[in-house]
Amino acid sequence: MSDKIMLNFRCPTSVLEAIDDLGKKRYPANTKHGCDRSKTLMDIVRAGIEALSDGSVVLPAPPQVRQILSYKSLDARITVLLTRKTEPILAELADIKASQADAIERAKAELRTELLGELAA
Repeated sequence: MSDKIMLNFRCPTSVLEAIDDLGKKRYPANTKHGCDRSKTLMDIVRAGIEALSDGSVVLPAPPQVRQILSYKSLDARITVLLTRKTEPILAELADIKASQADAIERAKAELRTELLGELAA
């Protein structure tokens, strides 16, 4: 029989977001929230108990289990990183294209004006 017991509690959204942010850094996983919440919460609870007991209670750290990422989760993480890095470059490129398109349209309008002026003369 397992020595682990399920614990359920209500949690404000802001706290849950902070848990997930920490979890993504410490225990990334291919889940809808991007981390292993159980491992993250165990770290938080362990650290909280030690801090609130002024260090008189020291809980053993869980054994480190090497996390094996699946190709799917690795691909998703790579996609997120590439998107984050390329978005600013793509936005800058779009701005350059827009300004070039404007310059081309102005040049066309000037050329039409000059041609109409020469044809009228």
